[in-house]
Amino acid sequence: MMLRLPIAATSVADWMRRAAMAVNNLMTNVEQQSSQMESRYHCPIPVSDNAPDNPEKGQWFFNKTSQKAMMWDGTQWQNLWE
Repeated sequence: MMLRLPIAATSVADWMRRAAMAVNNLMTNVEQQSSQMESRYHCPIPVSDNAPDNPEKGQWFFNKTSQKAMMWDGTQWQNLWE
């Protein structure tokens, strides 16, 4: 499994959109791939229908309901892409 980020884009916003799409493609099958990623990269990806309780700034998880990775910004959960 490999995350391929865009090398070139027309703007920062375009690069972010393309990068988010790459992450989305990677995470679509995260439930099936999470154990493989954990053992290969030593980076467990929490997968849940609900956000973790008492998150720390920068904490993230994959929301099975929305099929999106989310990160706690210190105030609220933010989708990593639209």
